[in-house]
Amino acid sequence: MNKLLVLPILILSLISFQLNAQCCPTSKSDKKVTINNNQQTVKLVKFKITGITCAGCSNTIYKALKEANGIIEHSVKYPGDIAIIEFDDTKTSIEALKKVIEKKGYKVKVVKENIEGKA
Repeated sequence: MNKLLVLPILILSLISFQLNAQCCPTSKSDKKVTINNNQQTVKLVKFKITGITCAGCSNTIYKALKEANGIIEHSVKYPGDIAIIEFDDTKTSIEALKKVIEKKGYKVKVVKENIEGKA
């Protein structure tokens, strides 16, 4: 009787394992590259942005930051008019990030620098 139970459980376990393996294939673009901390310094900055009047404004700023060099991760919140940016300070600076936003017609003020983050 025990042998009859073990075989179906074993088969179901193998099928489940196979389905999980097929579920989430990894491609070359999904692989993360580990960077030595000596080469990259990740910092966070929080900006207060003046002039955002709608979600379209925040989307414009988001897209502009997405194109900027050195951005690792970022968000622009409306309402709230806040941008939080995680960046590689070997590739860009807080002043350069401010200029990206200011070029779109908004005023930027640094609220916090070097926020403790995921880095």
